[in-house]
Amino acid sequence: MKISGSSKLIFLCWLAYTCSYVGKLSYSANINPIGTAFGVSYSETGLVATLFFFAYGVGQVVNGLLCKRYNVKYTVFAALTVGALMNLLIPLVPDFRFIKYIWLVNGAALSFLWTSLIRLLSETLPTAHIPRATVAMGTTVATGTFIIYGISSLLVSTLSYKITFYVAAAIMLSAALIWLFSYSPLVNPLLAERASEVASVAVDEKKSLGTIRGSLWAFIGVVALFAVSNNLIKDGLTTWTPDILDKIYGTPEWLSILLTLVLPLLGIFGAMLAIRIQKKTKSFILSCFLLFFCSLALIVTVLVFLMNPSLPVTVSCFALVSCFMASINNIVTSMIPLALKERMGSGKLAGVLNGFCYIGSTVSAYGLGYIATTGGWFAVFYVLIGVCALASAVGITYYIINRIKI
Repeated sequence: MKISGSSKLIFLCWLAYTCSYVGKLSYSANINPIGTAFGVSYSETGLVATLFFFAYGVGQVVNGLLCKRYNVKYTVFAALTVGALMNLLIPLVPDFRFIKYIWLVNGAALSFLWTSLIRLLSETLPTAHIPRATVAMGTTVATGTFIIYGISSLLVSTLSYKITFYVAAAIMLSAALIWLFSYSPLVNPLLAERASEVASVAVDEKKSLGTIRGSLWAFIGVVALFAVSNNLIKDGLTTWTPDILDKIYGTPEWLSILLTLVLPLLGIFGAMLAIRIQKKTKSFILSCFLLFFCSLALIVTVLVFLMNPSLPVTVSCFALVSCFMASINNIVTSMIPLALKERMGSGKLAGVLNGFCYIGSTVSAYGLGYIATTGGWFAVFYVLIGVCALASAVGITYYIINRIKI
């Protein structure tokens, strides 16, 4: 069976972004052992992730606005290569204070990737292949997270957390080289085919992904709120679940990380779930509301069972919330930008919305760490419940006011 050029390009973009997540979350996957090794507090370890997310979020917006000027081939290669070098440096630093600067550079470098990849897919793929690309790119975050947390749990229990960064660097550098040598043979023929497809300009947004009616800017404002809320919850759970399980349930460090693998593993199904929900509701806003509301119920359940600890219930709820957050992330950063490619430009919108996502990530990394240090983990869950409630309330209010499928 011959694999089409479009399928190969989707896989190449999937591979590049998945491997970038390995080098992006290598610090978060080892935040607890790193904090223990250097003897620093939650807020200090969280500050490193905060600076990463700040650089990444600002970079997303800037690169979204400028991505049409970039040579995608060399931009993606350079971003992965710099990310690999930053991962190589982490195990070598003698003082914890240096780590935050290294991770700041890592965030700035990797911020070039998403906007470039979404722009490439939107400009290169035939319209019929866009939904397939949406699903594939929606699984990158979960897959990359699963890989790095799996590697980390294995190495923390057998060797040292430092080896994780060497492995992450090797994975990213390998992906960079594959990208560099595969790009032109794949992309050039597809660009030629796309240029000859006059009919491909007419995209049936309503039939494929959803209809945007009413004020476009009001719609984007609500989606931006979803982006902030989504990543605050998603990255908060990814970063702090190992420590939550360690401190509340007394699980060993390696087991806490291993149990956390359930989150990204189920998150892989988030992209497919997003497509299914969107087909039923024909509404981006309503789809996100349903996912936030279900997450709200699950986080309340976690809080109840923290008072009467049950590890299986806690891990199961975390896993489902992770899956729902992965679905929202796919809607916000993939489905909406690709659906609006004729009205705003996919790279630009993906960059702006991903920038808002990382506002949430920035708050979650330092803010939740600070709240945990000063008020304990119960206070953290009250914050997460409030975020879900706010997103749900804004979403359903907007949907009802418009009284149309948006």
